[in-house]
Amino acid sequence: MQKLISTPILGPIIVLAVWWVTTQLHFVSPILLPRLDDTLWKFYSLLVSAKAFPDIWSTVYRTMVGLGIASFFGIITGLFIGTYTEIYKTFGIVIDFFRSLPATAMFPLFLLIFGIGSASKIAIAIFISFWVILLHSAYGVIHSSRTRTKVARSLGATNWQIFKHVTVMEALPNIVVGLKTAISLSLIVVVVSEMFIGSSNGLGQKIYDSYLTYESPNLYAWLIITGIVGYLINAVFSSFERKVLHWVGR
Repeated sequence: MQKLISTPILGPIIVLAVWWVTTQLHFVSPILLPRLDDTLWKFYSLLVSAKAFPDIWSTVYRTMVGLGIASFFGIITGLFIGTYTEIYKTFGIVIDFFRSLPATAMFPLFLLIFGIGSASKIAIAIFISFWVILLHSAYGVIHSSRTRTKVARSLGATNWQIFKHVTVMEALPNIVVGLKTAISLSLIVVVVSEMFIGSSNGLGQKIYDSYLTYESPNLYAWLIITGIVGYLINAVFSSFERKVLHWVGR
């Protein structure tokens, strides 16, 4: 019994069963919660007809490009200011200000600068991801083991060798946590920006179009697709994390 309860697939089955019962007994208006079979058929149609793939690609492309650029600059900057804490103290207020600034508040500015194309969506993904990755990278360096650094220095290691083999490796778990957090945030802001910063494609645009036309099965189908995309991206990164950080805790 305990083994059955801990089966991962059981959770989705229970959710779908509750959905089916709720709609069959008309507990909720079909506008708010459409029939399960209608939604699943719409979901199946979007995938089989391949109509969903251009929009999936657009959203994933914007998310990953934004995340990639933010990762490159965020990790380098974070490692640098984590190593030279005086710089971190100097710019601490500036960093905390931009980190605390809601990304959605930046929509009008990015719209003015980059227009309504993909550039504005990528820019907003870079903005929200950069600060998260920077701070996790910096904290990873700041809280790295001083004992290992002293041991490496006593063995004659150069500053570069210490940075490369001790500091970066110590900070790596924190960096990966920052990347994992940034992935979800980047996908969220890209989807939201596709809804409200004029777009001709993308999952957010399809969700918003379905909302405007009150096509509930279509709306829920796109929501399911978006959730699956986010789940798969995180699953791929979690697999990467296990391979990169296989030594953590050993």
